Amino acid sequence: MDSAFDLIIDSLKDEPIGETDHFIWFITDIGIVALFKRDHNIKTCSSNVENEANKIGLDITKEEKELLKIKEKHLFLFYS
Repeated sequence: MDSAFDLIIDSLKDEPIGETDHFIWFITDIGIVALFKRDHNIKTCSSNVENEANKIGLDITKEEKELLKIKEKHLFLFYS
């Protein structure tokens, strides 16, 4: 497995920085992760993720966004 994926998975064991309607939020060594709480429509969640980040005080508007599936977990990774 990719070492970046390992870093992300390890970070999901830490305390989350927040929780919103569709995501649990984590800080990783690579960036910010929005872990899907359950299977949702990816297109809908993609359009809502910035609004949900704002609800917990995160500004991710200038970050790169990547959708990942790691070990059956769907998540967005935000990084600069």
